[in-house]
Amino acid sequence: MTTPKINFKEIKDWTVDNFFGSKLGILLTLFSTILIVYFISAIFSFLSAAEWEVVSINKRLLLLGRLPEEDTWRAWPIFWLFCFIFCSSIGAWGNPKKRELLLLLLAFLMPTAIFFSMTYIVHIFMTIIIGSVSYLGSKIIRKTTYSGALKKSLISLWILLIPLAFSILIIGGGPQSNLWGGFLLNILLASVAVVAGFPLGILMAVGRSTKLPVIKTTCTVYIETVRGAPLVAWLLLAWFVLPKFLPNLFGLNEISVVIRAMIVLSFFASAYIAEVIRGGLQSIPSGQLEAADALNLGYVDKMRIIVLPQAIRVVIPAIVSQFIGLFKDTSLVFILALTDLLQVGRIIPEQDPKFFGKQIEALLVVASLFWVVSVVLSNLSSRIEKNLGIGTR
Repeated sequence: MTTPKINFKEIKDWTVDNFFGSKLGILLTLFSTILIVYFISAIFSFLSAAEWEVVSINKRLLLLGRLPEEDTWRAWPIFWLFCFIFCSSIGAWGNPKKRELLLLLLAFLMPTAIFFSMTYIVHIFMTIIIGSVSYLGSKIIRKTTYSGALKKSLISLWILLIPLAFSILIIGGGPQSNLWGGFLLNILLASVAVVAGFPLGILMAVGRSTKLPVIKTTCTVYIETVRGAPLVAWLLLAWFVLPKFLPNLFGLNEISVVIRAMIVLSFFASAYIAEVIRGGLQSIPSGQLEAADALNLGYVDKMRIIVLPQAIRVVIPAIVSQFIGLFKDTSLVFILALTDLLQVGRIIPEQDPKFFGKQIEALLVVASLFWVVSVVLSNLSSRIEKNLGIGTR
């Protein structure tokens, strides 16, 4: 097999035509080159002069917040469990390309490089082994007759992930929930809000689309009320107002602030997801509904078998976009005195006089962690869209 030769003349002609083909093109090329060189030199000068000690000293605060030192071990089983389910799901459903695998590897290596410590070297190797074995094992099982059982088991594990994580955090007299913080708190809040808000949003969307006036009015009022106020207002309402008006109802005063934040985020997410799902419901042709009526399908079967699968399939990009926005909205819980990742990044430079004015370094690390999660979710959405043929013509 002969290696194709590089045609330098074609490359030269393409470069001249696209970058220097006209006077305006020459000016734009020169201006863009100057800007790119300036920004790259500024970034490299900042990275070389930055004091990353503010991050290395406060690794545990950024990852786990005020979680006591003796309870740090609880975070690793949760991370390993997530890694096992996530990598197994990629092997069971996906057939990722090299580019996607490299991107996932980059998403793993970036936080690892930031928070690397010889104390956690064994834990990091365990993570790599668990991820590799679960991915390869599920990929092998997918080719056997046990493929269906594997996928059902993984779906069950995704549903049980949040209860298992809570069990690990509280087992054996774990720390109080108001001590949870850092990146762990953001992940937990977003996960609970997605798991609880998504099915509730589907119910609200179906209820608003129904012809029953009582259900339709109730769902409409709920959606418009929740969307009519900012998330900050609902968080403050859950923390300050509700305990004063309902002091003895359901033991509200005894519910921790983290649980209240989870409840508010779930209801808030469900209202926006409901409108996204409703847009998908309206895209279903009326002929399919008439065909379902001709087959004498009931309302529940019609929605479960015909309408909802197609509606959710259409709005997958919008749903994932809502999930990404919800994950970033978890940073607002700092108003409830919770030390989430962004709050930790803001306050750690103020705890030591030698780190005054070094907030940029800490906030860059915070931004990189948010970016990693957003990129992973975005690429998972793209993979699902390709597998389902969404957007192809």
